[in-house]
Amino acid sequence: DEQKTESCVGIPNVNRLFLLTHHKEICLAVDTAKLIVSSFPTTSRLVVSGIGRDFQPAMGEMMDAVSNAVEKKNNASKCLILFPTEDAKTFADITSAIHDDESIDEAEANIDDGWDVIVIDGTWVQARKMHAKYFAGFSGGSLYRVQLNSDAVKVLDGNNVNVREECDGSGGEYSEEIVRGHQLRRHPIKWREISTLEATRLLLEDMHTNVFHKLSKAMAKYHDIGNEHAIRQLGPLRS
Repeated sequence: DEQKTESCVGIPNVNRLFLLTHHKEICLAVDTAKLIVSSFPTTSRLVVSGIGRDFQPAMGEMMDAVSNAVEKKNNASKCLILFPTEDAKTFADITSAIHDDESIDEAEANIDDGWDVIVIDGTWVQARKMHAKYFAGFSGGSLYRVQLNSDAVKVLDGNNVNVREECDGSGGEYSEEIVRGHQLRRHPIKWREISTLEATRLLLEDMHTNVFHKLSKAMAKYHDIGNEHAIRQLGPLRS
């Protein structure tokens, strides 16, 4: 029977969710950015790296969101870039700093409204290059680099939350042990196997705590379904 899960129409507290995706990821069965777009069709913007704003309006929308947040103009939303730079902070640390900054006006200090979120989708090498290409020159204002909290990273770095995938391959059956939330590509640093969908889900949990619980469960189910079907298509995982 076809597995189904509910579609998550919108995200509380997030105006737009930009998924900056490497062009080589678009057609890959293991890419999870497409599942995020399916989860939040009205909020998500799929932005393909390398295609300019003249041929891809979403690229212009994303870059305008970044520059407007830095300059705090046009009533811009606060903007988060999910990427572990040296100056990246957890969402809790960012909101704490906003509350403590007396120079910030009341509208900007309202952390329950007006966030744009940018997630970079690709391998770690691709993600570093995309961050350098599009965002390295932007900082300050209402633009923040955000990273996952330490508890989330510890879970992703372990192997105690494995889920068993049973798939029917080409005429035979096999099973795989994969860590929930990990992509189907190996990396010597375990937590760097995290998928784009799981990184996004964990960030949104940080931003919303218990309010996001139902939508978070739906996203996790999307991830499990995607992994199962990718394994059926590609065969057993390679070490």
